Amino acid sequence: MKPFFLLWSLFLLSACGGVEARIDKANLIAAQSHLKRFNIAAEPFTLAGWKKLNSPHSQTVHLYIEGDGFAWARRSVPSPDPTPRNPVGLNLASRDPYPNIVYLARPCQFNGVADPCSETFWTDKRFARKVIDSYHAALNILVKQHDIKAFHIIGYSGGANIAGLLTHEREDIETLITVAGNIDNDFFTTYHKVSPMPQSLNMADYAEQLAKRPQHHFIGQKDRIVPVEIFKSYAHKLLTHACSEHSIVKDVSHLDGW
Repeated sequence: MKPFFLLWSLFLLSACGGVEARIDKANLIAAQSHLKRFNIAAEPFTLAGWKKLNSPHSQTVHLYIEGDGFAWARRSVPSPDPTPRNPVGLNLASRDPYPNIVYLARPCQFNGVADPCSETFWTDKRFARKVIDSYHAALNILVKQHDIKAFHIIGYSGGANIAGLLTHEREDIETLITVAGNIDNDFFTTYHKVSPMPQSLNMADYAEQLAKRPQHHFIGQKDRIVPVEIFKSYAHKLLTHACSEHSIVKDVSHLDGW
């Protein structure tokens, strides 16, 4: 075997082992807060999640959506599995004292890579219509199963873009909260000088409509991945700021401090 292919094979093997460790880490985080693992068939994906519903037939649920995870092994090389090494969204959910918590991972996270989980769904199509529709399907199932009347949705990093798109398209989301949120994906790709995502949706395109929905955006002062400029680009597109608030959180980066 040539050295390059040997090294690549070793990388894939270590990545597979790394996935198991990442899943174990997530299970430990969830167990400490009594969040129970579940999978939900939401065509065309099966989304992984954890939940804690202490008030049966609850009125409202805090819904967390994870970030992009380990999407890229290097700047131009997709990872073999997007399961996050540091599941910030799950950590946030585990610290929320609200009695009714649902956390949803992103497509292909925590479940292994299988069809239709091609790498395109954690790279250029991470916000594609199929992805958004999958979350709609998942939320509709949860509403029916648990008699949920409304969601307060919290999106971390790229999960914030999905949270914003869902807020725009659903009537049962009462408030939108983003944490280190990529809330203008088109500006994000331009800012970082990376490939655009023409097949992905962008919540900032619906800022005029979202301006009427209660929202709060938390930005890390030391965040170099989603800096304050991303928020400013989105905020500039709001016609009114009557329902929008934001906070700059000191000494917090993209991954640390939340």
